Amino acid sequence: MLLFEVGFVELEGMAIVIISGLVFYLMTELRLLRKEIRAKQPPTTGNSLLPLQAYERLTLLADRIALKNLVTRMHSTVLSATELQAGLVETIRNEYEHNITQQMYINPEVWKAVTNMKEQNIFIINQLAEALPPKANAMELSKLILEYVGNNNAELSPIVLDAIQYEVKKLI
Repeated sequence: MLLFEVGFVELEGMAIVIISGLVFYLMTELRLLRKEIRAKQPPTTGNSLLPLQAYERLTLLADRIALKNLVTRMHSTVLSATELQAGLVETIRNEYEHNITQQMYINPEVWKAVTNMKEQNIFIINQLAEALPPKANAMELSKLILEYVGNNNAELSPIVLDAIQYEVKKLI
């Protein structure tokens, strides 16, 4: 009988060890499975949404400072060409400055493209305004800008928007 009791105690101890080992193994597997599931889920935290929100804002910026959109939005019959020129340049700079912090969250090359677009648009506006006579009105400048953009495919906005879309697709 004593031999049976010793054997039973050993069996009971081995069963506890086996069950404990099995529980440990299953808990480890469960943790790994949870980690894999989290890795496959789309980003939902505030920090991971920041780049997407930045690209969204830059899409709006690129659209708002596109020359044909800008000229259409600032259409005026009472301003001089010089006044319209100043208004267009100021609007571009204000829009850009309003979004300057977005560069922290995006690909530096995309930010460089946005900056180049801003600079190119200001340059085009200034060059075309200088080509007009001193007494020209806003309608003449607007017409000249729209003709230039239409004839020369001079807008960088489609290229910038394509770059933004490419980066967003990489994030999604």
